[in-house]
Amino acid sequence: MRVHKCDHRGERRVSYDGELISRDGERITLRAIWTLPTRTLPYVTLEQGDIFIETFYADRWYNLFQIHHRNGELKGWYADVARPARITDDDIEWDDLALDIWMDPGGTMIILDEDEFEALSHALPPNEAASARGAVAYMQDELRTHWRRFANEATARELTRRGWTLGTAESCTGGLIGHIITDRPGSSAYFAGGVISYSNEVKRRSLGVGEDTLRQHGAVSEQCALEMARGVRRALDVNVGVSATGIAGPEGGTASKPVGLTYIGISSPLGEFTEQNTWPHDRSGNKWATADAALRLLMRHLLEGHAVHATAQSDSSSSD
Repeated sequence: MRVHKCDHRGERRVSYDGELISRDGERITLRAIWTLPTRTLPYVTLEQGDIFIETFYADRWYNLFQIHHRNGELKGWYADVARPARITDDDIEWDDLALDIWMDPGGTMIILDEDEFEALSHALPPNEAASARGAVAYMQDELRTHWRRFANEATARELTRRGWTLGTAESCTGGLIGHIITDRPGSSAYFAGGVISYSNEVKRRSLGVGEDTLRQHGAVSEQCALEMARGVRRALDVNVGVSATGIAGPEGGTASKPVGLTYIGISSPLGEFTEQNTWPHDRSGNKWATADAALRLLMRHLLEGHAVHATAQSDSSSSD
């Protein structure tokens, strides 16, 4: 099929060929090859031979590209805000509306060209500008879904290669980390289970978190997160323990421990570490952000083969 990328006026700017992979109702997916000279961007380098798996929608205000090196290694995902694609038997036309999102295999998401879109949006009918802005949240959700699938596969591959098992100890996430892990078919081969230690009593009784730790540092602390990760390894007799504790909100925050503050702990034969984050979302968003961060850290820990000493970070885009 022939793909035509147009500007916001609908005028064709770039055309190229793509090989049909699938077509299902309002959705079509193609395979295309990057044939232009190498292009180095702040977030990715595109090289001749790179493989683009491109999905276009006739009923959505965006499209989604999954980009691989010619050797098959994933480089990331690129989503464009665009008018619904015009799809015929032989051609796809889509209008680029400038606003884009990049997500790398490590789980970092970047919104691109916001200034360019704001300038361009004045030339769009108000309903189109609103639809384009509204597409961003849907794009982010779809990108996170793709990334979780990728991270889950990478984690499963490393655990299986090492012959290791995994357990989770969750407080503020309420089981979301385990939910993500068990979304992958076959996860029972390496995922033993989890402890939802929502109360301090369960943290003490089931995970062995020390009374002194809770009294001196509190349930929302790196010390508690690390003891939770160690404790689930003991309790479930697994090789790797992942924990999460924090303040999901909307209540429970203080000046020193605000809503959105979370700690993730990992303990394995490779080492131990914790990471602190402060999320700006609502309760559900804070829980999902924490679960995604735990999966990201677990994948990185297993792939790099050593303990990672993470620094505190903040996301700008009871104790629980």
